[in-house]
Amino acid sequence: MVIDSTMPKSTFIRLSLLLFFQNKFLYIYLIVCGVVTAYALSIRNYGLLFVAWLPYVAYLALGIITTIRKSSGEDQPFLLPTRYIFQKKEIITKTSSGEGKFSWDEFIQWRTLADCYILLHQNNFVLAIPKSSVPKKETEAFETMLNERIGKG
Repeated sequence: MVIDSTMPKSTFIRLSLLLFFQNKFLYIYLIVCGVVTAYALSIRNYGLLFVAWLPYVAYLALGIITTIRKSSGEDQPFLLPTRYIFQKKEIITKTSSGEGKFSWDEFIQWRTLADCYILLHQNNFVLAIPKSSVPKKETEAFETMLNERIGKG
């Protein structure tokens, strides 16, 4: 199966932010901030609020700024037209800037998010294919192939 795709900037931004906000450490730190806030309010030490929340707000701002900066360059690989070639043992990606080959067993799960098929690689990066790039008549076969070779997470 061959899929030709180009990720729109708006989809990239939406997908990046959704993945960023699904980071479990973001929520663990949020719980820590809540505990520190309760403690700071109970002892009336408002300086602790600054100490707890400043790194959290900085982390959020950094994530948003990084996403916007990455989406601003037209030559970013994930914004280039990409050909995905799904073979029996591997996935080949081709863009004007290069080619990548990935064995099916390198992917740990797949799912849909932000109108994209997300293939999560074991090295913590994703291949994102907009759903609109998969012809409607091939959607079922494509999802069956992903289920058989990767497994849905």
